[in-house]
Amino acid sequence: MSSKEQGSYDGWNNVWGKQSEKEYLNPMYTEETPKTIFQFWQKGYANDLLEMIKDRSYKTFCELGSGRGTTSMYLSKNGYTDITMVDLAEEGFKVAEYSFQHYGLPLPKMKLANVEQTDFSANSFDCIYNIGLLEHFEDPSKTLKEAYRLLTQGGLIFMPIVPELPFSKAMSLRLKYNPISVVKYYVKAVLGKNKKQNETGILRTTYNKAYYEKITKELGYKNVKCLAYNPYWKVTETGSTAEDKMLNEYISHYNENKEKQNPSLLTTDKKELCYLLIGEK
Repeated sequence: MSSKEQGSYDGWNNVWGKQSEKEYLNPMYTEETPKTIFQFWQKGYANDLLEMIKDRSYKTFCELGSGRGTTSMYLSKNGYTDITMVDLAEEGFKVAEYSFQHYGLPLPKMKLANVEQTDFSANSFDCIYNIGLLEHFEDPSKTLKEAYRLLTQGGLIFMPIVPELPFSKAMSLRLKYNPISVVKYYVKAVLGKNKKQNETGILRTTYNKAYYEKITKELGYKNVKCLAYNPYWKVTETGSTAEDKMLNEYISHYNENKEKQNPSLLTTDKKELCYLLIGEK
């Protein structure tokens, strides 16, 4: 378990506030071919969610722990209109408001609230989703319990989880795209200078897939799966030629495989960057 603090109002307000100081436009959203690994990830997550709900008659959606609302932008772009974004800190909403307006997308409802206790009525949403939320809680069951309360019968949760993972997890990708990073890592390890710097100080846990499946099932969810998800690691420097090569190859691989499996970022190898928790009420 990490010793960092669980995310707070001040912590997340600081995270989103740093972006708004530079530019309000959401850098994770694109309506074109992704130009960064972050856009590639976010578009892939959204595409998988859209694929999962396309044959369901869902009308009400909630991004629980939304930040700047990237996934909600993709849902809005695809015609879903009853969307609510929930977050503890308002700075992310400022980015969202600017971004939705910039792309001509209908602005969702926005509510400042703790995701563990939102004060919405029970059975309010057909689908509850977020990207990278649960790993920031020592006890994620509280958020999952609230999501269960908010779901309509037959409703779905879609929650990619990005745990703290070891450097060695994607060693083959590092050796392929950025071998010098491996050398630097082990030199620093020998010198005792290899500790990660975390500017936000926000907790990122190391719970495994089995843990998330267990607590979700215990809360009453049905058809629960916590899947190995997203093999597309960022292992190069931002803006480098190596990153361009890596991203182009990732996109090609993704496009070749997305018709063969759903969710399309699903991987069964040992290089998953994150997990995908899905379940129904």
